[in-house]
Amino acid sequence: MWLQILLLAFVVGLGLSAFLYHINSVLSTTPEEVEKIAGKPWTDEVIRDAYEKCRKNRPDFKKYLPPKQDRRYIVFGGSGLVGGWMVEHLIMRGQNPAAIRIVDLQPPIRELAVKNNVPYFKADVTDRAAVEKVFNIAWPSEYANLPLTVFHTVAYIHAGYGKADFLGTYMKVNVDGTRNVLEAARSAGCDIFIATSSGSIGIRPANFLFPPWQKYPRNFIQISDNAEPPSLDKAENFAGCYAYSKALAEKLVTDADDKKAGFRTGAIRPGHAIYGHGAENRNSVVYDYLRRGGLQTWLYPLVLQYVSAQNVSLAHLSYEARLVEGRDVGGNAYCVSDPGPPFRYTDLYRLLSTLAHPKTPVKFTPVPAALLILIAHLLEGYIVLQRRHLNFLPAVTNFELTMLQPAMFNYSTIYIIYDDSRARKELGYNPGHTTLEGLCLHMLEWNEKVEEKLKTEGKVPDEATTLEKSVPVAPKGVAI
Repeated sequence: MWLQILLLAFVVGLGLSAFLYHINSVLSTTPEEVEKIAGKPWTDEVIRDAYEKCRKNRPDFKKYLPPKQDRRYIVFGGSGLVGGWMVEHLIMRGQNPAAIRIVDLQPPIRELAVKNNVPYFKADVTDRAAVEKVFNIAWPSEYANLPLTVFHTVAYIHAGYGKADFLGTYMKVNVDGTRNVLEAARSAGCDIFIATSSGSIGIRPANFLFPPWQKYPRNFIQISDNAEPPSLDKAENFAGCYAYSKALAEKLVTDADDKKAGFRTGAIRPGHAIYGHGAENRNSVVYDYLRRGGLQTWLYPLVLQYVSAQNVSLAHLSYEARLVEGRDVGGNAYCVSDPGPPFRYTDLYRLLSTLAHPKTPVKFTPVPAALLILIAHLLEGYIVLQRRHLNFLPAVTNFELTMLQPAMFNYSTIYIIYDDSRARKELGYNPGHTTLEGLCLHMLEWNEKVEEKLKTEGKVPDEATTLEKSVPVAPKGVAI
């Protein structure tokens, strides 16, 4: 009897090992068809040359911005990663700071916004009365009668949850919050409303526990035309709850476009993850890596696209410019990415490790994807069971652990290549810098701040917890 049990256990163990080995082998190798469209690898020489070029001559992004408009602006999320750059760009191109309003839960910290005392209003987008109050407060007389543009960038971002059970917060902030801002803007006479959507709405979910006779997981390689979303009838059609809620919010915005009434709306879909300097924001995938000192990772072979927060801001301003010109492009959504061919996570890790200040070394340790995927399914099973049936058990509340669920792999572990040609053609989107250049700007700022802290404090404070450094997850901003 015991011999039979041992034999059965051996066979099951052998089968499970072979199953996980197959998964790991596939996820550890870049598919040949993807290699063909990826850019040339970033060597140490390429990285250092690009960094030195940026250090000696900081790129001037201002020349890419559309001309100043004779309008007033409200930027919801104006203290955030993308919204913060929108405010900076508006000031850079000559808008009077008194004609701009920042609405956010946090006060602005960006250089030009602070220096120019851009009016700040603290408001939660889920509070309809608080949102309406922002619109009802009188403007300075010289700007009160100007047409109004509203940029809406606020979102609840969490890549971990994929089950509809957990849609609550996503819906409250991303959908109901968008509705509150949209309706209040229209009632206040706004004539241009542009929201930040997400390229992740175009991702089809994958199945990473796939059998040995399958070459790849389902939806492992995706070429996405303008990040068009699947059917909105259920959350399971999407990468996760975040993507689904953003797709619903986007539809609210685009459906509200009313040319006859003079209320033009649209959305920008950043694809895929957003990074950007100018503020210490954890939604920037690069900043998140830097503050953690690297991470354990399974993403080395992945080929991907990033988009800088400055390029995302530029896309919003370009959309506004086309609408001001009278172009009939309202009611649409446009995917945007950085220019150039996709790059590799290997390139990113090499760049961060090569350029990071010696006092803040960055290290990326390879870990097997298959084991993490198995753990993610087990963890999700516990989280769902605890929520649905076993409320007496402790809930998993730590952010890093809640990120380690299957949905995160949908955002981070597939090959998703976006085509943003529609934005280039219809909006005149002309991104201001490449990913390599944008990353070098980020590293320059990081290293300068490290030097400043060393001079003033004598050390660099540790910004990440032990758990943040040890749980192998993708950065928070991977879903954006």
